Parts: sequence; C-alpha cells; structure tokens
Amino acid sequence: MKDLWFFLKLFKPHSGWLAAGIVLSLLTAVAAIALLTLSGWFISATALAGLIISDGNTLAFNFMLPAAQIRALAIIRTVARYGERLVTHEATFRVLAGVRSWFFEQLIPLVPGRLATMRSGDLLSRMTADIDALDALYLRLLAPASVALLGLMAVSIFLAFYAPIISLATGLMLMMATLAVPWLFNRLGHAGAEQLVVLSANFRIRQVDMMQGFADLLANQAYGRFSDFLGQVSDLMLNTQRQNNRLSAIASALTFLLAQLTVLLVLVLAIMLFKQSLLSGTALVAVVFCVLASFELVSPLPLALQMLGKTQKAARRIRQVAEMSPTTPPSIPTLALPESYDLELKNVSFRYPDQQNWVLKNINLVIAQGSKIAIVGISGSGKTTLLQLLMRYYDPDQGNVLLAGQPLTQLDAEQLMSCFGVLSQRSQLFAASIKENLLIAKPKASTAELASAIKASGLDKFISYLPEGLDTWVGESGVMVSGGEARRIALARLYLKNAPILILDEPTEGLDSETGKDIFTALANFAIDKTVIMVTHREAGLALVDVVYGIEQGVLNSSFAHFF
Repeated sequence: MKDLWFFLKLFKPHSGWLAAGIVLSLLTAVAAIALLTLSGWFISATALAGLIISDGNTLAFNFMLPAAQIRALAIIRTVARYGERLVTHEATFRVLAGVRSWFFEQLIPLVPGRLATMRSGDLLSRMTADIDALDALYLRLLAPASVALLGLMAVSIFLAFYAPIISLATGLMLMMATLAVPWLFNRLGHAGAEQLVVLSANFRIRQVDMMQGFADLLANQAYGRFSDFLGQVSDLMLNTQRQNNRLSAIASALTFLLAQLTVLLVLVLAIMLFKQSLLSGTALVAVVFCVLASFELVSPLPLALQMLGKTQKAARRIRQVAEMSPTTPPSIPTLALPESYDLELKNVSFRYPDQQNWVLKNINLVIAQGSKIAIVGISGSGKTTLLQLLMRYYDPDQGNVLLAGQPLTQLDAEQLMSCFGVLSQRSQLFAASIKENLLIAKPKASTAELASAIKASGLDKFISYLPEGLDTWVGESGVMVSGGEARRIALARLYLKNAPILILDEPTEGLDSETGKDIFTALANFAIDKTVIMVTHREAGLALVDVVYGIEQGVLNSSFAHFF
C-alpha cells in the first residue's frame, strides 16, 4: 500500500475537489436511500389510510408533506448525481494532470542517460496507461469506500431509532459486504490484476516496435512472426481479463445475495417486532426498504478491491522510473555562470553505469573560447560520450570538466545548457509546423529573427515552394520533409538559439555530398565568432575547424590521418 499512499500525498493540492466529490457522492447515496425508504412508507401509509381500527377511529395522515418530501429527495438525488459526476471527474482529471506534470519533472534529470536504456513502448505505457490506472484510486476506491463507511453509519443510526436489533443485524451484514467480500476478491483477483498491467505494457511495447520497424519487418519477411507473437500476448491478456470479469460477476452476485439475505433477516425480525407491537406496519415497510437500498453503498467495493492490484502495480511501475537515480546527481549551484566560455577536460575518465570497460581514458583537452576543433574516430570510439560530458549529460568517474576554470558540477544545469547549441544527425523534429519547430529554440523570436535564421540556413527557397509556408506540417519525426530539409530546419533552430558554443555531432551524416557542403557553408558563416566542437568519422567538413584530434578506444591524441 505504500505505493498508493505515495500518490495519495500527490493528490493533496486537489483535496478540495476530492472532498467535494465525496460529499456529493454521499449526498446522492443518502438521498437515494431516503427516497426509497420514504416512498415505501408513503405507499404503505396511503394503503392503510381510511381504515377503521379497533377503537373506531380512522387512520389518517398528512398526504401533502411526504409527497413534497419525495419530490424534494428526487430533485436532490438528480442534482447531486449530476454534481457528483461533474466534480469527481473534474477532480480526477486535475489529479491525473498533476501526476503527469510531476512525472515529467522526474523524467527531466534522467535524460538522456537513464531513459536511453528504456524501451520507448514501455516508457509510453508508463506515461499513459499506468498513470490513467491511478484514476481508480479515487473514483473506484477512495470515494466509494468513504461513502460506504459514512453511509453505513448513517443507516445504522437511522435504523436504531426504530429497532436496535435490526440496526445491529443490518450493520453486521453491511460490514461483511464492505470488508469481507472486497478482501476476499482482492486476494483472488490481485495476481490477475497485476498481470494485466504487465501484459498490457508488453502489448504496447510490441506494437510500438512493430510500427517503428514495419518496413524492415516486411523486407525481412519477419512480419508474420512478430504478428503471431503479438497475437499470443493479446490472447493471454484477453484470457486474464475474462478471469477478472468472472470474479467481478461472482463478487456482484455474492453482494446481491448478502443484500437479499439481509432483507430476509430484517423482514423476519421486523415481523416479530410488529407482532409485539414494537413496530408499526408502515415503519416495517420503511425499515425493509431502507435496508434494501443501503446495499447500493457497498456494491462497487468488491470490484474496486479486486482491481486494487492493477492500481498498485501501475503505481509501482511509475515510481520505478520516477525514483531512478539520474546520471548527474542534483547539486546546489554555488557559482554563477561565467562570462567566458573556455572549456577543459582534465584527467577525465568515464564508463557507463553497469559496464566494466572505460569509454574514455584520461582525457586532457583545452578548448579556448572561439577555437574550432574536430574530434574524429570510428563509431564507438567515445566521440559522442565526450560531447555529453561537456554538456553534463553525465559526470566523469574520474577528473573534472571545467567551464572558465569552474567545475560544471557547481553551475546551474539549466543555465549551463544556454551555452550550447547542438546540431546532430538525430536532431528531433516534432509533429508540428516548421515555425513551431523553430520556435523551440526561442519561443518569443520576432518575425525578423525567424526570417534571418531561415535565410542563413538556406531554408528560404524550400519554404517559398510550400503553399502553407512556415505553417507546413512536418509530420512525426519530420517524416513529411527530406533528410536535407530536416537538417536545415535543425540548423535554423541553431541560429535562433545563437549559443556561444556549437556542438556538431556528425552534422551531415546521411546527407548527399552537395547538401552536406551547403550545411557546412552555412555553419562557417554562422560560427565565425563562436566555439565549435565537431565530432565525425568523415573527412568532409574539416575545413570548418582549425585543430583536429583523433580518438581511438577512448584515448585522445593529435594524430588523426589513419582514420580516413
């Protein structure tokens, strides 16, 4: 339960909405019970009205008052039901929005080191389905349980005015339906509910994998095998759902049986009290109807407790990601961002977590402000890792990375990122317009600044051919534009940010030589007064830099010719 308690604490900012939902739910339930109870009394009283009793008097009652009360209760129940649905769902949406915001805040320090080790489908499942499963914590557990307990007390007090023995018997049966039946079906359905979360996550992971690799699967005639496996996971998930549904049906039937047995027991007791003249005929009917209606309070609980395992598992999966330790531990900034941008790697060695081999070994490198260097080497030699250390995506295991002589660990991480502009072969384009993709770098950029960046990157000719211009949709990951134009959009974004240090990670990889040449020409004009750090395994573009270093098996040296 500690996982659920953890998220209940996150609900605190919305406690007003949550409490209002519970109050309206309770009002709805009490109004429904009171309506049925009063209606039963009213019908029986109406049937008896006018009869002549033994002393010769005629039974009579005020018809107008209970009729008005019934109408009032019907209106209250209707309005309260509408308000309860409105408020409880609003509260749930606010809570889930808050949890999503909190979860994304926890993800930020995990980029890229920790999240890079996770499958995208699994992460997507945790961000969507698992967080959505937390709605049951309030809607199906907290609110119904609170209403059931408070309603049970109200019903017991009401019945005690008529007959304490009936109140006690009803209270015991309601407690059994409130505690024993939900506990039993929680035990029976816990494993299946947890398994359903895991199976659903695996299903989504496989779906995402298939969609991302659809073309390769078809080309290698492997689609059938992947599809069959997905079908197996789907069948297993459906079988688990069927088992859970059977338990739900049995739980509902058992609760209904308890309700009928309680009504029968109360009816027997009420008849005995009636014979002893301790209970009137109309009161007998009112008591029986009240008991019958009161079981509406507990009917949602067995299903809620049965699926509690699903909610617990989802909460645990979310916490597993949120509580991962970041690759760069949070530190309190002790220094202001320096005004100069000299970089230095001093005796730096690094290896990735859970790996034995060193990726970088005793690197010493001074990069003066305004200098332009390239680091060349084959794939896997440590080039990109070195860039990630400079931007403090990771901290070195040994040595220090310095900016203007100050350790990066003593600088504010967000301010530090303002120093770097990044262009790589994997610069992300989002499913948005060209303009929206550019404004990521500078949300309040003026029209003149946008036009300047577009012209400098060579993107203006391409945009002039588009009917919608800057509002053209680029598609997911830029699928609607060519590789060269996608790189130019990323280059224009680099211009807009206008950072003093440019990080170029294989900036023309995958492009034809002519497009690559245009990209480097544009970069040369832009980078005149900036620091340039480029990593590549190609000779193209080296004219942009003044010094070239070679890196091999994590060792940096000044000899690079043998890499080409």
